[in-house]
Amino acid sequence: MQSQTYRRSLFGLLALTGMMGFLLCAGNTPAETAMDTTKAKELPKKAEKVQPKSAPPKAVTSAPSCDPNLHPKVTGVSPDHIKPGMKIKIKGNGFGKRECFKDVSFGTSHVKDFKVVSDSEVETIVPTGLKPGMMKINIQTAGGVADDTVLLEAK
Repeated sequence: MQSQTYRRSLFGLLALTGMMGFLLCAGNTPAETAMDTTKAKELPKKAEKVQPKSAPPKAVTSAPSCDPNLHPKVTGVSPDHIKPGMKIKIKGNGFGKRECFKDVSFGTSHVKDFKVVSDSEVETIVPTGLKPGMMKINIQTAGGVADDTVLLEAK
């Protein structure tokens, strides 16, 4: 008789512990309850109109779609001999749309003005003030970065 009472008590204790664990997991903690009341104060009243915080549908449909899988590749620069202040063409592929083309730089000097002619050509002017020697021309698009090494001659 005593072992049955013990088993019932043990079973009852386990059931009670399980229910308490469930209630604790399913219920709110005091901190969550405090946050919920704060959120309730921030909600607009029924009479107020709620303005959407996202972009209007027209802006979303007209936004450029840049393919992050379109990795750029620089195949060459023309003319072969470049000098500061000279207009050059950077040729390659995977440059993408103008809206998706991010940057052109010579070493660490970023170019302010460049023209994306096509998916395979960009025109720019070599920045003045660069030191002559071997230099990397970098391009950055939505799909990544590509570069080519060129010889920059003295002006």
